[in-house]
Amino acid sequence: MKYSHTAISVCALVVGASLALTAVSANELLEGVEHMTGTFDDGQEWQLSVPADWNGVLINDLDSVGNVENASDRATFFLENGYAYTGTRRHPDRGYNWDPQAESDNMVRVLDIFEENFDTPAHAIQFGCSGGGSVGLSVAEDHPGRFDGVISMHASTPVELANMRLDLSVALKALLDPDGDLPLIIEDGQQAEAEEAWLAALEQAQATPEGRARMALAAAVAQYPMWGSQNQPQAEKPDWDDPQSVQDTMVRAAVDGLRRAVTGRPMWDQPAGLMSWTTDVDYQQFYENANPMQREMVSQMYEAAGLGGEDAILADIEQINAFPRIAATEAGVEYFRSRTHSGNIGIPVLHISNIGDGGTPAAVMAGYEAKIEQQGTEDLYRQAFIDAAGHCTFNLAELAASVDTLVERLETGEWNTSPEAMNAAGEASGLGEARFLALDDNTGFRLPDPFNRAFFRDDEVPGLVAE
Repeated sequence: MKYSHTAISVCALVVGASLALTAVSANELLEGVEHMTGTFDDGQEWQLSVPADWNGVLINDLDSVGNVENASDRATFFLENGYAYTGTRRHPDRGYNWDPQAESDNMVRVLDIFEENFDTPAHAIQFGCSGGGSVGLSVAEDHPGRFDGVISMHASTPVELANMRLDLSVALKALLDPDGDLPLIIEDGQQAEAEEAWLAALEQAQATPEGRARMALAAAVAQYPMWGSQNQPQAEKPDWDDPQSVQDTMVRAAVDGLRRAVTGRPMWDQPAGLMSWTTDVDYQQFYENANPMQREMVSQMYEAAGLGGEDAILADIEQINAFPRIAATEAGVEYFRSRTHSGNIGIPVLHISNIGDGGTPAAVMAGYEAKIEQQGTEDLYRQAFIDAAGHCTFNLAELAASVDTLVERLETGEWNTSPEAMNAAGEASGLGEARFLALDDNTGFRLPDPFNRAFFRDDEVPGLVAE
């Protein structure tokens, strides 16, 4: 392991949480901050940034290196408000050789270096979004003796999300391109070509009422949201009283979900082989588990397209069920079986997502909640939901509220995660309006019950293929 140590002592940062952040450069961000960088022997970069007015709380983040380099709002918020901000850059081969256990262990190595060079934090918090959120869940299970709490945003567990994305891909393939060349399993380096082919096919399908109806059915079967986006936080929210508006957003969610299913596919399969499957899956049952409001909209779209009523929907679901099954490999499942989350957390975890995430749907949180219930760790676990589209598009008020909420839990032993309390904390930060909400029939989203793809470490997987 190699590292460098730079102390920058121009002036201490004394910007309070009540002040809005302005754009800064990385050099400006690190004024008055003691900054260390290095690279672990496995090639993952790490960094420590400690402001002169450190408040004793350490925020560790899988993505901190890139955030500090780019002086992101996230890094600026933490450092300007007295938090030590530490962590790593994502491993260079993470996109096709993901090892969640190694990532989790490296978070501890960062904390080790911090304590060797500075002090033991009053609170060590693992924070992250998307992959960083998933690492946070791993840390809560693997290293509760080193960290005090976790803020996990837009996180997922590998097997659940890979299977959920495969369900969407298979349903769309079976309904729109059963005999065509659209790929379902994509190797690293093939993502751009596969994405282009799929987008062309989905654009053609969107041009007809029949295609739109079938796209909406596929999304409902796979428990994708009724509205949202992968990358656009300003994706228009539908008028829930306007069926056409809702239908438009359902189709868009299917497109964004498929794009991420295609481009993210190699991450799941490369380490040891295919680790998701459709063997022994009943897509009729999956559709029965869909959001009732979503099912009603699908029915309306089928009728309006002239396809017919429920009988036509059932016939299309049978077409999905008749599509050739995909079997996981024994090695692929075993690789992730030991690396997937268990729900056996030992420290408080605040698990957060936008309800309009089209790429990593908030529905996957139901899968982790099932693990928590199985392990009996409910007292340590809370969920919160943001009324927004996009993936990791939380705002600064929501970030401030999340940190305040977890620190309060660490110091008092009590959770206060109601939307009203978290929105009040966001407003008190002076950083804008937080958008936490309670899930009800007016949001267009509810956690699925049951979640189609819940997976536990001791689950049997049918039809495994030996390699």
